[in-house]
Amino acid sequence: MALEETLPARWYGDPEIYRAERTAVFARTWQLVARAEQLAEPGSSVHAEVAGFPVVLVHAPGSGLKAFHDVCAHRGGPLACAGSSFVCGYHGWTYDLDGRLVRARDFGADAPEGAALRPVAVDVWRGFVFVRLSPSASAGGGPSLLDDLGGFAGAAADFPMESFRFDGEAVHELRTNWKTYADNYLEGYHIPIVHPELDGTIDSRRYEVDVHEDGRWVRHHAPARDGSATTGVWLWRHPNLALNVYPDGMNVERFLPAGPARTLVVYWYFFAADADPVGVEESRKLSASLMDEDRAICEAVQRNLDAGVYDRGPLSPRHEAGVAAFQRWVRDAVDAVEPVDAG
Repeated sequence: MALEETLPARWYGDPEIYRAERTAVFARTWQLVARAEQLAEPGSSVHAEVAGFPVVLVHAPGSGLKAFHDVCAHRGGPLACAGSSFVCGYHGWTYDLDGRLVRARDFGADAPEGAALRPVAVDVWRGFVFVRLSPSASAGGGPSLLDDLGGFAGAAADFPMESFRFDGEAVHELRTNWKTYADNYLEGYHIPIVHPELDGTIDSRRYEVDVHEDGRWVRHHAPARDGSATTGVWLWRHPNLALNVYPDGMNVERFLPAGPARTLVVYWYFFAADADPVGVEESRKLSASLMDEDRAICEAVQRNLDAGVYDRGPLSPRHEAGVAAFQRWVRDAVDAVEPVDAG
């Protein structure tokens, strides 16, 4: 049986492929951008970015959450939310919270008719706010958030996620393509080599990655060294969301592309109100240590992918099924919108 191969190395830095992925992968999937608590008060707003697409979200008094591309219809300026309106920070055009233009400063009778902000689909799942940029929210296209989450949502159903308290954010910058880090996350093959401390707590020989094609998500699991069962779930959802949840807390991880060769990995930490402070500190220290190790190996791999020596390699059926599925999903999405030469 022929082994599956990786994507070609040029997919990990080519600006044209990155441009295609922004539209085919990120604009067409539901993306986590905020916590519901950040938008709890009427008039509150959040600015976010999805693979280079700026978006703004607002809790519109009387009508709930709204989301738009953070781009003025005049000349592309950025928007500020003034509680009951959006105001462009470049030339002062003003829009209501439904995105309709209400004032084109100094245009007078020449103010354009029908100018408006471009809407973005927005929805909430268990305290997390997601947006979908395309198909157009105004056209009502694409799957609902819950339908899109599918079994990923079901796998976390038994955990009291809403009761956990937000305990801070950590942002890590990696000099890699976003897929280099995603590939790394989607297998446990590297754990004995790259993560000796983690390897001391889990039986990495029995590490398994279950791929779910329906809904495009993955579940990781491995028993503890002492033979006890894992009490949490380690979940990943295509293309860039990881959720590690336990009875007393969780870590939400997003892989945010910031260019062909730069990625931001954002951690949100949550813990139960009665969580042991010592355990919380140990959990955060282990998380930071694992990130340092992952950053070092991913950046080394990225340098080698850029060197022009390596092109493709075989994927292990035992250890790298998650990597194979992820790369296939990316390739299929890009080809469906804009076929890219694999050479």
